[in-house]
Amino acid sequence: MNVHTLPIALFLSVFSVTSFAQTIEPKPFEYPYNVLVYDLPTSTNGVNYRIYVREPLRNPENGEKASAFYFLDPLSLFVPSAVMSANYEYFNYTPPAYFIGIGYSNEEDGIPKRENRTRDYTPTNFTPPDSTHFLSSSPADYIGSGGSDKFLEVLEDEIIPFVEERFNVSESDRVLIGKSLSGLAATHTLLTQPELFNRYLIVSPSLWWDDWNYARHERYFMKQVAAIKTDAFKNETRVYFAVGEEEERYGMVTDLYLLVNTLNRKGISGLKLHLDVLEGEIHEGVFPSAFMKGIIGLYSNEEKRRSAPSTIKWAN
Repeated sequence: MNVHTLPIALFLSVFSVTSFAQTIEPKPFEYPYNVLVYDLPTSTNGVNYRIYVREPLRNPENGEKASAFYFLDPLSLFVPSAVMSANYEYFNYTPPAYFIGIGYSNEEDGIPKRENRTRDYTPTNFTPPDSTHFLSSSPADYIGSGGSDKFLEVLEDEIIPFVEERFNVSESDRVLIGKSLSGLAATHTLLTQPELFNRYLIVSPSLWWDDWNYARHERYFMKQVAAIKTDAFKNETRVYFAVGEEEERYGMVTDLYLLVNTLNRKGISGLKLHLDVLEGEIHEGVFPSAFMKGIIGLYSNEEKRRSAPSTIKWAN
């Protein structure tokens, strides 16, 4: 190139790039799969729920209905789970499934509201005893707490019927998925409404809720375990629990060991439990690994599914 033409070439190059950039407008990101969104009428507990539905990625086999994967905390858990597990569903390691997120109409901006979780995911009402309690500086994490039972009534009487009336979804293969505070709600469901779901994927449940400083056997959940009857589960129910190894600094690993071991010692007919402590995982990042291990594990050893590597072997 002639040195006298170099400044002109540079000018044209800069002009071209600048002009090119100015003519391109950003577009909203579109989720790879179609998601149907339903705003339900005000429920019996006074809450307006928003339901997210991703339809199955492949058709069920003859005589089979799609499973139903119900997600609590949908803004955090629903989208990544559907993307991560897509190949599992495509290649029949897991069944064709509706992914159903149970959200809230007042979160249409995509930002979770803590008061929704506090109300629906906690089984007992709680107020910090004094200013030294770790929740005392965060009123949204305890004001209005204790609404889990009313939420479960809505789930059983309104949300599940809404889904099952509109979609060709199995009434006998429902999975409930939750993590942290929503894992607390899922555990509460398991212990108090044993017939509502037949599979659970529960990650790092906040079993410390409202009585973390009590002796563990005196806590709310251990009282629930003591009260559950050995014939409470009429059908086989598989439960996958997971917690990060590094969560023991909050006592969450010990909490889960105690819960699972106590349930196992009761010899509850039909209830099958598995607990994974995931090496190196912390509370903030444990869910992706736990979900992938758990969703494969919940369907391992089933004749209709392709076999995938899983450490989980459900006893007959």
